[in-house]
Amino acid sequence: MPSSPRHRQRTALPVLLAPVLLAALLAGTALAPAAAWAQAGAQAGAAADARRPAEVAQVLFGIISYVRWPVARPEVRVCMLGTPRYGAAIVDTPASSLGQRIRVKIPAATAAAGECDVVYLGSLPEGEREHLLAQVIGKPILSVAEPGTSCTVGTMFCLRLSEAQIGFDVNLDAIARSGLRVHPNALQIARRKGPPP
Repeated sequence: MPSSPRHRQRTALPVLLAPVLLAALLAGTALAPAAAWAQAGAQAGAAADARRPAEVAQVLFGIISYVRWPVARPEVRVCMLGTPRYGAAIVDTPASSLGQRIRVKIPAATAAAGECDVVYLGSLPEGEREHLLAQVIGKPILSVAEPGTSCTVGTMFCLRLSEAQIGFDVNLDAIARSGLRVHPNALQIARRKGPPP
């Protein structure tokens, strides 16, 4: 006896749904490892971001350890100017491990030339940055620009970030005009911390 159209519709529906359900199940299984991979990548990125301030501080103090002033400093005064993103880690980094006494301070920008041996430049309006650099260019004051900030002509060291590393660019002309002596090993820090060519 031939089946009624109504009966055929009932049996055909599960047959049509089976491939759809199977495809959904396979898609869910394929997406699970991709989601886990994305989550692991996000966690690794967050861990790198958490380490970044300490790494920036390490590179900054590494640069300072390779600099000699025309007159020896019993204490190197590091002035943070503008709005530094990594300032807390710089303040918290112990200076005793460098064999050099370092004091970190936050002066008024107008006092930088008289109170600082190092100026660490955070985010600053361009006009203020140029005015500040005009005060320190040609003086024995080391200038270092924080990663992600504008690196203008008079800055001696410009820190830069890649995905996993910290490096820096060096302005040899600005260093020569300052009277500071920078040991060639400072360039080895750049090679070690910088991204591969």
